[in-house]
Amino acid sequence: MIRRNPGIASFHKRNPSMKRSFFTLLTLLLIIGQTLAQGSKTVSGALNEKQTNTPLLYKGRQIVVGSGGGFTGESVSYYLLDNGTLFAKRSTDSTFRSLGKQTSANTQRTFRLLETGCKIKSTQFDHPGNRYYFVSWKKGKQEHAVKWGDPQHTVPASYNQFYKSFIALIPASARL
Repeated sequence: MIRRNPGIASFHKRNPSMKRSFFTLLTLLLIIGQTLAQGSKTVSGALNEKQTNTPLLYKGRQIVVGSGGGFTGESVSYYLLDNGTLFAKRSTDSTFRSLGKQTSANTQRTFRLLETGCKIKSTQFDHPGNRYYFVSWKKGKQEHAVKWGDPQHTVPASYNQFYKSFIALIPASARL
């Protein structure tokens, strides 16, 4: 004689508390997963307690450094505000990720290097390639950018060095 397995549906009919426990556990796992997926603190572009301190609406100076292109076309940008706050954002993200704060001395040195050392406001260089890199300076509606990656055009050495130094400011564990 062959016994048939009544299946899970039959089991839950006989044990309704088990069904409730299962859905409670599933809900709890989803909440934990969502929390872990957010990783570090994110700041929404929507109204937030310090919305004016995110790159989206910040009125002061900001430096944006990043790279993109390649097979996926995705880009990653890192933002340093002149108040020292550091953010990161992928082109596919809808929020900025806070990466902490730089010291006042580091922030001032970084802005001085880009503004006077690299002369970002007077440099005209826009030669992105399939894989490209960029450094930009913003204040309000004013923006100056340098983009490179095209192997036929050599970026001024100061920008390549600035890019590497800026990325070094970001802890490896926080890089996107």
